Amino acid sequence: MTLQRLAYTVEGEDHDDTIVFIHGWPDDGQLWSRQVDALKAHFRCVSVTLPNFGAKPDRRGAYSFAEQVERLRATIESIQPSGHPVYLVTHDWGAYIGYLFAQSHPEYVRRMVAMDVGANTQPSSLKDIVLVIAYQWHLIGSWFLGGVLPGLGRLHAQFMAWLMKVAPERRARIQSRFGYPYWVLWMDILLPWRRKNLQRSFVPTFPLLFLYGGRKPIMFHTQKWLDLLETTGGASACIEDGDHWFMESHATEVNDMIHTWCAAEKNGALSNA
Repeated sequence: MTLQRLAYTVEGEDHDDTIVFIHGWPDDGQLWSRQVDALKAHFRCVSVTLPNFGAKPDRRGAYSFAEQVERLRATIESIQPSGHPVYLVTHDWGAYIGYLFAQSHPEYVRRMVAMDVGANTQPSSLKDIVLVIAYQWHLIGSWFLGGVLPGLGRLHAQFMAWLMKVAPERRARIQSRFGYPYWVLWMDILLPWRRKNLQRSFVPTFPLLFLYGGRKPIMFHTQKWLDLLETTGGASACIEDGDHWFMESHATEVNDMIHTWCAAEKNGALSNA
């Protein structure tokens, strides 16, 4: 049985220099429209939409991260029949899935740009721990509520987005079903027999650029992660006045960084962005 691919769109010339963009909560593949418009003249740009994050649900319930990783593999194999590895550009949950994918299938990855969520995440204070637990379990509650009362579950999720100061146009598309990754993550954390599924001890085997916004209430990376990148041929950069969605607010700056980072490999030279 052929594994189902992720939904995706393709723009740019048909060649092996392919960037695969992976979004997070509460977005879909359209998150990357500014990046695709700027980069499609140089790369083939593939924007995937994670399961149940599209305009219509794929199915009821949750998708494990392992299934999403394998569906990503099947998608890359279908769009890159030559077997040539791709560039990954990821954000939020997309970064977490990207790390898992790179751990299990490193041969598919040339370079990576990860945004806002590092491979080492650890809240730096009790306040941060409380905030993380509160918003994530609120979205888990929205997901459960939406399974019974979809309209109320959606409003419940949108209320949390309002508290998090998510822009109105982004809040408008939020559905309760977008909350399932938080449930899967917490089950992987809390249930001992599932902890093997967690992303942990990731050491990049390829150059990885990590970008993060400086104007956020919680940082989802550690200094240990930034130091690790420096020792493995990677780099990091802070978008000082950027928030969680700095790829939109600072698109020109981010696009230049992605292009420089990926083009360095094409030209056979290393870049520290």
